[in-house]
Amino acid sequence: MLKTVFKSLVLTSVPIALHAQIQITLNNSFIEKYKDRVTIDATYTVDKAHLHPNAPKKDGDLHIAGRALEIGLPTVAEIMNAGSEDSAVALVHGVEGTGTPIDILGAWRIWCEHGGQSTQLQGATLTAFTTTNPEHVFEIHPILRVGGDSIPQSWVPISGYAPKDAEQAFTNYENRPSRISVNAQKSTTTLTTTMAGYNYVEFKMVVNSPQKEVQDGRFVMAEVLTLEGDLLARNRRMVFAKGTPPEERVKTLQVGDTLHVLGVPRVDLALVSWRVRNRTTRPEALTWNLPYEIVVVGVYEE
Repeated sequence: MLKTVFKSLVLTSVPIALHAQIQITLNNSFIEKYKDRVTIDATYTVDKAHLHPNAPKKDGDLHIAGRALEIGLPTVAEIMNAGSEDSAVALVHGVEGTGTPIDILGAWRIWCEHGGQSTQLQGATLTAFTTTNPEHVFEIHPILRVGGDSIPQSWVPISGYAPKDAEQAFTNYENRPSRISVNAQKSTTTLTTTMAGYNYVEFKMVVNSPQKEVQDGRFVMAEVLTLEGDLLARNRRMVFAKGTPPEERVKTLQVGDTLHVLGVPRVDLALVSWRVRNRTTRPEALTWNLPYEIVVVGVYEE
């Protein structure tokens, strides 16, 4: 029998420490457009990119700071397993600092790993970044295509990298405080939360229900288990990008099947939207813990 180890559920409300809070204000139209989308296609101006990809032991990514009108927030795009993607890296460096945008397609990701103690306002005026890691909460991570170079093959476990421990990571995710407020006049929603890490996490997922296929991938509700089979979360949405190795694998599974995966967390905009729509009848939902989901970026072969 599975040993349950999760500490609390998303319904728990935890006060937010004022000294550590980050405010993210999003346009409601953006939330509704992307709440059930896996990816974003952006006309991206590359301001500053790593000269070389990170070493595998540091995650193997190439970080690319830039701006896109479709996003309207400070953004870092990341090529996963970039040491094997010379052509995509060269395309990035070819436009870096020139002001000439390039098309980048990848998983959209809102997560407060590098948000500092800032206010992130969608649509605010942005100037060119001089660092590869500006204060940001928005990422295109991982990238699927740079210009004409498609790189779905990069969505695999990172050889030489030690992912975060599943129990530590999901305990952190499940207990992350948040507060949602709505500005009906401006048609915006503000999510207030705190800094969060645990970027890449290795775990097992058990398919809970029939999969939901969308234009750019699929969503799968799943139990989350440690590698030893201990239960961490009963029903969490997993995100799969179309044409990637994880999506090709998961679409063959049935309810009850298990998959050993690598994932990155992001804010679940579908849950943000639900909480906002139901705030009159369920006002407590606005202070439930952070709504999150997992983008599955790699599958381990057993």
